[in-house]
Amino acid sequence: MKINRLLGIVVYLLNRETVSGRVLAGKFEVSARTIQRDIEAISLAGIPVGSLQGLNGGYYIMDSFKMNRQLLQPQDYAYILAALRGFVSGYDSRQAQDTVEKMVALSPDNAAVPQAFQLNLGVLKEGVGTGETIAVLEQAIREKHAVQFLYTNARLKASCRRVEPLLLTYKWYAWYLFAYCCEQEDYRLFRLSRMRDILPLPEPFPSDHGDAELLLAGHSDNRVYIHIKLLCPVEYRVLLEEALPNARLLETRGQKLVMGFTVPGEEQGWFGIILQHSHQVTVLEPESLREKLLARARMILDTYS
Repeated sequence: MKINRLLGIVVYLLNRETVSGRVLAGKFEVSARTIQRDIEAISLAGIPVGSLQGLNGGYYIMDSFKMNRQLLQPQDYAYILAALRGFVSGYDSRQAQDTVEKMVALSPDNAAVPQAFQLNLGVLKEGVGTGETIAVLEQAIREKHAVQFLYTNARLKASCRRVEPLLLTYKWYAWYLFAYCCEQEDYRLFRLSRMRDILPLPEPFPSDHGDAELLLAGHSDNRVYIHIKLLCPVEYRVLLEEALPNARLLETRGQKLVMGFTVPGEEQGWFGIILQHSHQVTVLEPESLREKLLARARMILDTYS
């Protein structure tokens, strides 16, 4: 519906500085001419939309405009509160808890609609010292101070890193820091669990890196992936799909299944799962993984014999 698109354009513009007509047309899947008419309609409704010409031009909402809280419906507040409470469950932050209280105060009296879900992100706090590490890095990001730490990569190689921290992100089932690495002179992702001896440096970094979220979105995943096929009993399907979310059924062989999945080659979690169940699970390919499992089995025998 047109009214939903108009509202969507207003919210989209409120969350950004300037947006070109081409980007808006692509976002809402309409023509550039339709966007022009929509902007005119929004302006006639009393929302001050300005425009800039040139290479970096586009539409924007003037700073004088203040959002009326009635734009949000009771269910919108319920979703926002559920998301905020989920965030607080995974991150110890007094400021985040205060934000929840503010949102509750802003919610209309009829916002207590039945909620169909609850987010408990307590898993985000797992790991020794995770909360303290996040607090140190968050402050460094806000104050634009470089940090230094000892980092051990997936190949167990340790090195001292000096970075300009930009963004904390939870992905691949772990916390990561997205930062500009001064040694590599490039942007990198650092897994927090692999950091030791984190030291905030006194001097602020002078670099203006721009929008960290856009940089992260454009950051290529340079990990090397391998494709694995294995044979397992039928009852192991649920276990593998749970432990390896992209695992999929490829074929059935009598009372056994052929499962396939793709994993980062240098990460160790998936290898431990296969090793743990190697008495029931047989790797079909790649051959290099079969050889690695055989070598590991011999090492275990040597250790305990």
